[in-house]
Amino acid sequence: MNPSDHNQSSATVGKPSSGTYTSPPPMGYPTRDAVVGDPPAAAVETKSKGDGFWKGCCAAICCCCVLDACF
Repeated sequence: MNPSDHNQSSATVGKPSSGTYTSPPPMGYPTRDAVVGDPPAAAVETKSKGDGFWKGCCAAICCCCVLDACF
């Protein structure tokens, strides 16, 4: 058995790619500039959630004031 037969069973390990790995962008995130022939972007419709928070906040303040005046 000569020494060159001994090394034939070893596996070769590839060099890792140079540079850092970054995760892919989230779905829907534009990854390149628009090119002629691309379909137009769909219009996004936003909806107002209303003023329920402010009505509730004012009602709570009024309630505290009334309770403070009564007791």
